Amino acid sequence: VVEENNPIDVCNIYVFSGIVAYIYSRYELAAALVQKRHELEKNMLRTSLKGGVTAFYDGLIFLSMAHNSSEFEWASKVSNVLSKVECFEQIGKSNNEHKLLLLEAEIKSRIGEND
Repeated sequence: VVEENNPIDVCNIYVFSGIVAYIYSRYELAAALVQKRHELEKNMLRTSLKGGVTAFYDGLIFLSMAHNSSEFEWASKVSNVLSKVECFEQIGKSNNEHKLLLLEAEIKSRIGEND
């Protein structure tokens, strides 16, 4: 069913399904959905960014995977997503500053910093 739909609709399904999987601590499933979305987005002219929400949840998902895995790949993905969220924060501070602060706090918490 997913392959027959509009690519933007499929991306939206992957975004929302990934968020639900993250909320229910199904991190591997959430990461797989994000990766499927990224593969699909490579062939799209326009992606569905949702004003930083997608990048924010991607960061939380990748951070969870980095915490549960020894693979450097996940930490690198967290860093890339943090840069995206920082860009969104510059574009729309009132809509994205809290996402950036929450993601930074989660990163610090995971590495053991307690400010």
